Amino acid sequence: MNSIKRVVIFFAILFCLSLVVAITGYVTQGNFTSNVSISGLRIIYTFYNGDTTEFNDYSTEELNNFSSAILEKISYGKIAFNENLNLTLTAGSDRIVNFDNDINISSNLVYVDNSDLPYLNKSVNISIYSLSFTSPQIMKNGAVCSDCVLISYSGGILKFRTLTFYGVYYARETPVSSVCGNGVCESGETSSNCAADCAGGGGGGGSGTTTNKTTPQKNMTTGYDFEVVPDFFAVQMKKGQYYQKNLNVKNNGTQNLDIYISVAGLEYFVFPQENKISLTPGENKTLRLDIYISDIRPADVYVGKILFRSQYVERESKAILEIKEKEALFDIRTDVLKKYLSPGGRVRANISVINMGDLRNFDVALEYMIIDFDNKNYTIKKEDIAINQTYNNIFYLDVPKDIVIGDYLFYSRVSYKNINASSYDTFVVEKISTLFWLILILVLLVIIVFIIYRLRRGNAPVVKSTIEKPIAKPALIKRKVKFPKLP
Repeated sequence: MNSIKRVVIFFAILFCLSLVVAITGYVTQGNFTSNVSISGLRIIYTFYNGDTTEFNDYSTEELNNFSSAILEKISYGKIAFNENLNLTLTAGSDRIVNFDNDINISSNLVYVDNSDLPYLNKSVNISIYSLSFTSPQIMKNGAVCSDCVLISYSGGILKFRTLTFYGVYYARETPVSSVCGNGVCESGETSSNCAADCAGGGGGGGSGTTTNKTTPQKNMTTGYDFEVVPDFFAVQMKKGQYYQKNLNVKNNGTQNLDIYISVAGLEYFVFPQENKISLTPGENKTLRLDIYISDIRPADVYVGKILFRSQYVERESKAILEIKEKEALFDIRTDVLKKYLSPGGRVRANISVINMGDLRNFDVALEYMIIDFDNKNYTIKKEDIAINQTYNNIFYLDVPKDIVIGDYLFYSRVSYKNINASSYDTFVVEKISTLFWLILILVLLVIIVFIIYRLRRGNAPVVKSTIEKPIAKPALIKRKVKFPKLP
């Protein structure tokens, strides 16, 4: 009995102590601050080094109003924020700030993806390392930066301030004013004020117009030659993206060359790092092109040329930029069925349209045409088509009889209200020579004669041989002769 009482008393005391602890914990709850963060905020910056801020050393409260943030790659450049950042707000719903993916610091480039990091549009100081320009010009989103203030340029390090951190930043050599007599009809030069470069009229090399130059004598051009590789390239990218393309320029001649670079038709999108290259015989250099499509530009297919002009020789690299919406309603594809045609022929293309939205059974406008690399249009057609989820058909365009021999695009664009999507495929217009036609006709005649000969030989009567074969004698059959019996 006593043992039972002791057990009951023990559990009663234990219950009372538990009750006291629970009550005490309830009363004192919130009086002490926990040092464990449960916010789940994650900042990724593994690609950065140097003076980069150690964001993981700070609490969430500090990161919500963070000052003097720095991102640096010691080989390429640095970003130093002049205003406080709210990194929790920057992270958004996924609670992740990914500096590795959404900010790019590389060779002569600083780029921020503002669609993923919209709250970083602050005043920053940007430094770009390892530059070799004499007088660098600051570029922002494909144009001269209007809100950038130069801080310093020394030892190949360009430092400047921008009031709004948005898009892509890089540097290029500041263009020099036109020089009459360099063999290039540049902007501002005409046949009247610089006949040596613009004989017969012509416009500015920077404006993308075709120039007419005096044809030099053959003995003057001896030893002057260069090549550009590749002589054609195509880029597909989304609006707001940045792209780099390298071209190789090689002096194949025996004379020194000063080659001037300009852009025709793509001046708002393609920006050469240099506007002049000097090459000794056998020397080659890489020309970097910075390609950027602003969000304000419509998604479309853009064509043009990168022009290379020396005093006696001209070369070009043709370019196509196919720009897509970040979140497109349509996907369109164009496939030319026959790649080589003659003037006056008919080019056919299979056009496929995919509706990636939720709307069904509606009409869209389809426009298709022939385009050359000087942005001249030929044989334009427009029609309305009904689309459910997919549409596919073959369309044709007549090639003009007087069209210039060369490369062309079969361009197509589908539109619905203010939403567009476009695509293209290339084909070649070439003129078949008279000699080729004569050889082709001769080959056809030989084939026809051979076929007739074979047919006649197959229908000829069979001639029997006049030599008679010996007739086989029948085998002798021995028979028993029966004589009649005598009576």
